[in-house]
Amino acid sequence: MDATRALIQAKESVEHDFLKQPNVTGVAVGYKYVRGKRTDQVSVQVFVKEKKKVVPKAEMVPPEINGVPTDVIERTFKLHPAMKKVLELEIMADTGTYSPVKGGISIGPCRAIGGFVFAGTLGVPVRDRATGNPLLLSNFHVMAVDTGWSVGDQMTQPSRVDTGSCPGGVVGTLLRAVLTSSVDGAVCTLSGRGSACEIVDIGAVNGTNTAALNMAVRKRGRTTGLTFGTVDSISLSVNVDYGDGIGAKTLTNQIGLQPDTSKNPKFGDHGDSGSVVVDSSGRVVGLYFAGSDDGSGVANPIAAVLDALNIDLCTGKSILKDLKDRKIEIKEHKREKPELKEAKHEKPEIKEKREKIEKPEIKESKEIKFEKLEKPEIKEKVEIFEGGPKIPDTDPKGPREGPQIPGIPTQPGGPLMGSGSLEERVAQLEATLGTLTAFIGPELRPELSSGALIGEPDFQKTSQELHKQAADAAQAKVTFDNKAGG
Repeated sequence: MDATRALIQAKESVEHDFLKQPNVTGVAVGYKYVRGKRTDQVSVQVFVKEKKKVVPKAEMVPPEINGVPTDVIERTFKLHPAMKKVLELEIMADTGTYSPVKGGISIGPCRAIGGFVFAGTLGVPVRDRATGNPLLLSNFHVMAVDTGWSVGDQMTQPSRVDTGSCPGGVVGTLLRAVLTSSVDGAVCTLSGRGSACEIVDIGAVNGTNTAALNMAVRKRGRTTGLTFGTVDSISLSVNVDYGDGIGAKTLTNQIGLQPDTSKNPKFGDHGDSGSVVVDSSGRVVGLYFAGSDDGSGVANPIAAVLDALNIDLCTGKSILKDLKDRKIEIKEHKREKPELKEAKHEKPEIKEKREKIEKPEIKESKEIKFEKLEKPEIKEKVEIFEGGPKIPDTDPKGPREGPQIPGIPTQPGGPLMGSGSLEERVAQLEATLGTLTAFIGPELRPELSSGALIGEPDFQKTSQELHKQAADAAQAKVTFDNKAGG
């Protein structure tokens, strides 16, 4: 990092003076070229419109700057929108209509400027930091074009150059546009279509990264499609002509790109402006906006773009904005309602009632009752299981049902425990306690006629129910005993 910083400082010490010279188009830190072939030596690159045999002394580039070697490269940088006269429109490159919209596709303004319509590339869907709403990212010179732009200008996908129409193809309206010393960017709103956080032919967007020399990169543009290259320059300052009304602009701290000529002759061309440049892992490093006739390209650092436009990249899942997708989200929320219903079962009064049933003295009574049931004469007629008394199937008179308690669901042999809602299970437990009292002597039964809660309506009601159920159970046992004896 210290070595890179020293190179950048050497470049910065001369770039102001060099960029004032009429023949200089840019200054950067990048690889030195010898007879058109790149070397591994890093240098201060000075780009010129034309290499001259005779150079005035004041315009000469020294062999070294602060001990760093220099390299003079013939290269002129041009903006890369596509523009056609309205009457000369023809189909070019990717003319598809995309829904959901993705990065790497044609987009352009509906308005014509000086009799021309413009086309560029939708770089990638993004999110507004202020509202979280989905937006579409491209260049200032693609969406706004010149100083005549206004918030609300309509954008069409595909562009009018690529057979798009207005209002039929309108995909959003211009929201923000910036042209600063480091960013050529703009965003429009999204309406009528969904969007996906991905780039055609590349795939999902996986965040951002900082460009570094010799980094392998890709981009997908409306004109040249998917192309491959490397980062050839960093800290690049370039002079670019923005035409009437704006004129020449100097953009600093840019990224210089070289094509991988084994795969494609150019990294980008006219109409590719607005493409995002990504590394081998799908992380965005820059926003493509210009190039030269030799196939090289220039991109804004993505961090500067995001900050200037107050946006963030969207990553992973698609942004769902149409009505159908909203219905899907609502349905997903509805699926959570059963959990809310279960929460209602924990009402304070029910919880208090359950705690009363689980009083230690009542539990103790149950234990005493089980000890009493261990007598042989009772075991011959009754077996105990969770849920109440049951007549054994070995009874010579056949299986019989246990006591029927009004309001409590039963199965052969007694009440069915462990099923139903919480209220039903509490009621079943109360009923079972009532049946147990038929086998417990009065001297062992819990005293329910007095206590701190005796005056509470719920307690009185529960007490009355228990007494009634106990009486019903006692009568059922007498009936059973009479039938068994007879």
